[in-house]
Amino acid sequence: AAIGGRSFDLTATITREAGDEGVLFATGTQNSGISIFVQNDRLVVDYNAFDDHTILESDIEVPVGQSTLVAEFRRGGGSVGAMAISVDGVPAGSAELPLFMRMMSSVGPSIASDHGSPVSNRYEAPFAFTGTLHEVVIQLLSLQDLEARAAEAAAEMSRQ
Repeated sequence: AAIGGRSFDLTATITREAGDEGVLFATGTQNSGISIFVQNDRLVVDYNAFDDHTILESDIEVPVGQSTLVAEFRRGGGSVGAMAISVDGVPAGSAELPLFMRMMSSVGPSIASDHGSPVSNRYEAPFAFTGTLHEVVIQLLSLQDLEARAAEAAAEMSRQ
């Protein structure tokens, strides 16, 4: 998927034992890119914007067994953005992105490892995932998708 400059959700379905860790999805290089991985029982996203790393680590543990892990990336106005993560549907953290990259890298994505120079300084490549990665789904979002989700969230908040 062409994710540079676009809002998208990445959903990974995994099964892990205690201590299993590694990259679920990575695109780019040590110069710029995104790496989504499990480390120390936490879901971690390293958004590397030209060696300015925004690192988001889940505030809850990724459980043993099967889990659904989601990383949401939202392009804001101008060149900024935001990201948020969840573990099994439970919000687990968010961060502002001072530079939402329009182009990540000419190096394409890798699944279940980081096949080039490491996107993140938090591991040595390839940092292959030691559990079972069942599926990675990338859902690109249009402006209409984002507006519809915002309206749903506002309606839900008004009911509370």
